[in-house]
Amino acid sequence: MISRNKKSRLLFLLSFALYCLVFISGCNSFIGRFVVQSIVQLPVSPDTISNKIEHPVFPRIGLSVLWVGHSTFLIQIGNKTFLTDPKFMNTAGMISKRRIEPGIKISSIERLDYILISHLHFDHLCYGSLSLLPKTSVLLLPPGGIEYMPEFGFSDYCEMNLWSAYNADGLKITAVPARHFNGRYGFDVPFFEYDTFVGYIIEYKSKTVFFAGDTAYDDEIFKNIGSKFSIDVALIPIAPVEPRNFMKRVHTDPNEALQVFEDCRAKIMIPAHHRTFVQGTDSSLTFAEDQLRILIQERQIQDRVKILKIGEQCVIMP
Repeated sequence: MISRNKKSRLLFLLSFALYCLVFISGCNSFIGRFVVQSIVQLPVSPDTISNKIEHPVFPRIGLSVLWVGHSTFLIQIGNKTFLTDPKFMNTAGMISKRRIEPGIKISSIERLDYILISHLHFDHLCYGSLSLLPKTSVLLLPPGGIEYMPEFGFSDYCEMNLWSAYNADGLKITAVPARHFNGRYGFDVPFFEYDTFVGYIIEYKSKTVFFAGDTAYDDEIFKNIGSKFSIDVALIPIAPVEPRNFMKRVHTDPNEALQVFEDCRAKIMIPAHHRTFVQGTDSSLTFAEDQLRILIQERQIQDRVKILKIGEQCVIMP
């Protein structure tokens, strides 16, 4: 019997060998451009954030959302705190370089109740980040996630199948569908007969937050979610955009993200998965955000879509 720690190390080594094989055999044009772009950025230090919030957890609040960067949000509803896809390290997948430092220090998270992992990819399931977080937290994982988890010592681990719900103390967290791709290391994708990615609906004290994770657009999925829940805030990815013929299958662009927002009938949208890492072949870190701002202006929905700066906290309900 192989322990989870040993299994994780073995998978990592196999992944590294696969990356080497890709370099030796030659990459396709997109992967080649992305790898070169990422390697060029490796020596660059992340830009700093001068005014980080020292105490991001309120003694009392209705609903607040703080963007840490990428897909990492610190959400507080009443007396409960949630962290989505925690990513505090400076690289993802060994080569993708963080361009802006995390919006808060891990040490400033004075209380953390739940950690939500949407899928298994390096920029969402980050072992280094998890190792530093409070172990009193409950860790929720997508299907297949337990097999990839070292022993971090969290108070509980729960693997969330689609439409399953975690209930505790008046709180309900439901795993909802997304449209992405499986596995963690590439070579493990064919071994799954089920989806290893989800989004989450958090319901507590009459507040509802939708965290979409990583997803492409699918009208049936998001209209169905909108019909089942009354969503106050939707955290929806907007990047990478290019190359669109490839990314369209796994990532929403700004226009598609707004369609998700409309389909799920949320009151407020906060964009995710942008500005933090080099992604795809987008021409700049703000490429997706710039497009989103144009669309917001055209549709006159400035009061409904809140574009946060990394490290910015938005109080939705006092």
